[in-house]
Amino acid sequence: MNYKEMRNTIEQMANENYEDFTKALISFEKGVNDKEALDILYDNYTNNDSLTLLNEEFDYMIDELRESGQIKENASLEKEDNDLVNIVGNVVGEVEVVERENKNGEAFKVVNFSVVSKDDEGNKHYTNCSAYGEKGDIPKDFKQGDFVKLFGQERKSIDDNGKEHTNVRILASKLLKAKEQMKSQEEKKESVLGAIKKFKAEEKANPTEKKEASKEAER
Repeated sequence: MNYKEMRNTIEQMANENYEDFTKALISFEKGVNDKEALDILYDNYTNNDSLTLLNEEFDYMIDELRESGQIKENASLEKEDNDLVNIVGNVVGEVEVVERENKNGEAFKVVNFSVVSKDDEGNKHYTNCSAYGEKGDIPKDFKQGDFVKLFGQERKSIDDNGKEHTNVRILASKLLKAKEQMKSQEEKKESVLGAIKKFKAEEKANPTEKKEASKEAER
């Protein structure tokens, strides 16, 4: 399917059900799967004429919903048929890129990394991932702390000691938010909150001055 065919398909989906189309796009781009949170995000989107679907303001709204507990992440693994899984979480540890050879002696690269996510009870789940060949073009640049969305096939193996190991072979990956971006947004948020607290503190400390200024204005 080429660009024009995709565009026509997207336009048709938007015309048929714009609300679900918008929610699906937000879910895909931002990694939000909670239906109630998507309802809130859609309402905010439709009530703000200046907000576009690719606007970074969604990142701030999503952060606020997460902090207030209104987003219930389907944490570690969302299983589909044929052991296919969707993963949304943060990269932990170092990303390892190794070179290997296939049976024909041709070299290829494998990107190995781990992701941690939380379930509804707040329990952490760690997933080991491997991306082969061109599937590793995006994961090879992941950094520890990056918030990512992954799709792959779960594979299990048993070692010589009888211990079972699980690994997800990555079929598609997306960087939702870099660690540096999350830190920058947090600093910006803290800066705004700090300014508000400072203003309220000054207002509380000088109630007399405020009243006198109000009387002067009335005169």
